Amino acid sequence: MAEFKIPISRFDTNLLPPEARQVGTEAFKAAVVMHFAAEYAAQGQTAMVTVDDEEITVLAFPATASALDFVMPMLRSGRIAEAVPYLESLTKSAPADAAVLYNLGIAYSELGQYDEAIIRLKRAVQLDPGHAHAWVGIGNAYHRMRKPEQALEAFEQAVQADPNDGYTRRNLGGILIGFKRIDEAVQHLRRALELMPDDPQSIFGLATALEQLGTREADEEADQLYRRFIHEHPNSPMVEQAEKSRTAFAHRQVKSNSVGGFRPDVMMYIAGALDTFKKQGTQKRQAIALEIAILGRGGLDINDPDEKYSLKSLPGKFSGLHLLAIMYTAFQQIDPTMDTGVDFAAEYKAALEMQGK
Repeated sequence: MAEFKIPISRFDTNLLPPEARQVGTEAFKAAVVMHFAAEYAAQGQTAMVTVDDEEITVLAFPATASALDFVMPMLRSGRIAEAVPYLESLTKSAPADAAVLYNLGIAYSELGQYDEAIIRLKRAVQLDPGHAHAWVGIGNAYHRMRKPEQALEAFEQAVQADPNDGYTRRNLGGILIGFKRIDEAVQHLRRALELMPDDPQSIFGLATALEQLGTREADEEADQLYRRFIHEHPNSPMVEQAEKSRTAFAHRQVKSNSVGGFRPDVMMYIAGALDTFKKQGTQKRQAIALEIAILGRGGLDINDPDEKYSLKSLPGKFSGLHLLAIMYTAFQQIDPTMDTGVDFAAEYKAALEMQGK
């Protein structure tokens, strides 16, 4: 690769067409790029040219080499704005290169210039209709512009271009949730997870779609996916939402297993917790409640009484439902206004009455 710079003041504008000799105009910049591209093409080389207010920079490569090899490290390292002029230069010397147009379109999209992104990406798919990721790029740009119908159309084109690409399936499934086409969303997100088994967004997306189906079977599968997501991706910003969804599911499960909305087993667990807390101060109760809450982040199975858990702050073995009842009791005594995600108010009241309180 050869590189050189020329001060604008030293460039002979007579080399350009008369209508493009005004320094600083867009016509001047475009003509300079075309001049050097043609000059180096005649020598069997590819030139990338950038023009600013002070100088012209030329990077020359053998025609057999890919100029993208120089630009891609910039994109990967986040130097997107720096890469754009070089990519624009390449579109002048290689206007029919779909890969160049794709990378330029994605760069513009990352910079928030969505109209510019869509122009380049649509040109890329005109040249290569099977370029699935360019269709995804169009969809993402439209989505960021709050144009969901156009985004959906582009994502559908992406899947049509490559139905075995998990990335295209994931994006289509995600936007279908927004359109309340949940059955279709589940289908595409399930396929995305088959193609990308460790992809966190596919795990979370499928869980979200299943949760919206509203059936017990779908809820149970969603809960397991959320549990897996929390375990495998504990630092994700979506963990909090996954935890809230798991808590809501646990609440629904508790109530669905009750008789007339009342759980006698929960009442007895609460009564036992009240007896335990009589011997302990507020600080100990807080420690117990906090440990259960932290344990719950990893998932408590409240439907299997044979699954037992241990606490450092309290001796014994406890089922998931038992721990939930203990935590509820602790928070009722520490701060009754705190939302624990479950409503054991009736059981708590009955336990107090049973103890004569």
